[in-house]
Amino acid sequence: MNTPLNESNLAHIGSKEDRSAKHAAAEIEANWDGVGERLGLKIWRVENTHENGVAKFGINPWPEKMYGQFFTGDSYIVLSTTQDDESESFLFDIFFWIGSESTQDEYGVVAYKTCELDDLLDDAAIQHREVQYHESSQFLDLFMTEGAKIISYIDGGISGGFRSTADTEDDKTIPHRLFHIRRTNRHTRSVQVPLKCSSLNQGDAFVLDAGQVIYTWFGTLASGFEKSQAGALSHNLANTEGRQVTRQESDVDDDHEEFWNLLGGKEEIMEADDSRVADIPLVQEPVMFKVNDDANELSIDSIPFDKESLCSDDAFLIDIGATVFVWLGRGSTKREKQEAMRMAQTYFRNLQKGETTNVIRVMEGQEKRVPGWPV
Repeated sequence: MNTPLNESNLAHIGSKEDRSAKHAAAEIEANWDGVGERLGLKIWRVENTHENGVAKFGINPWPEKMYGQFFTGDSYIVLSTTQDDESESFLFDIFFWIGSESTQDEYGVVAYKTCELDDLLDDAAIQHREVQYHESSQFLDLFMTEGAKIISYIDGGISGGFRSTADTEDDKTIPHRLFHIRRTNRHTRSVQVPLKCSSLNQGDAFVLDAGQVIYTWFGTLASGFEKSQAGALSHNLANTEGRQVTRQESDVDDDHEEFWNLLGGKEEIMEADDSRVADIPLVQEPVMFKVNDDANELSIDSIPFDKESLCSDDAFLIDIGATVFVWLGRGSTKREKQEAMRMAQTYFRNLQKGETTNVIRVMEGQEKRVPGWPV
């Protein structure tokens, strides 16, 4: 398939305006100070706001006590710094996480800022695009709570004028919220759902945060692990700085009038086969494409799926269904390295797929660090 350059979102790359913008951003972005200098996690939220009709784009550090909590209307950059066991050198993974309600403007900013961060790390990072509800195991493994893996989705976000980072961290007037705890594929997610009885099902655990009182409710088929995580979430919510929780009530009964009134009244509870949490995309037979980048046209051509098809001078896409790998040879162009994720977007647009597909950018020589590398 062939995509004209002027239709591929790549036409501006290398222009005077593009070079000036990147230089200015690198010079003034104070939030990158100290990145990659110590082991552990660092998270930034993309903040796309408007002031007097003028758009303001940027990033701000995410409070550490909110690591693992993501607003559905936002996008985030997550830097994981680990250490090689043999050389003791630092290893970098950059994840950019896209909320289900995040805007296209934010997606553009998070992709741009990811490339900027990658530049500061001398192209040493593996890049990952993560989509809400479809996160990779490697991403979920970053967030551990008392030995268990759990992330939380919360309604709202900065793009909707929700709250500033400081307000999010310190707000003491929290609205009533209902969280759905489900364990699938050995990972646990906590998803904020509508505050009504129809959100419950008999297969999972739920936490109702009513301000001064926090309740947990368990479906008849909820697993012990889900119950344990509901208890942990209740405990964490109650111990949030500034909260004035008077009590926590675990495993509320059918006759708990106060609990059911908060949900608008008791109704028939759905059975355990709740399908609202999207399924993980199916794995397909791998296919491979070669990316040809010249001054006039970006082409993505199908080639045989084989390790011998990879060439150090070029860039390649490998699609296995749930994940698309972008492999960049050592001799690939600077533009290919900087725009790898946009190449994947162009590929998705041509095939009318990709909204829930994770993308991993792999530089030649990094293959052993990539879980599920298929070649």
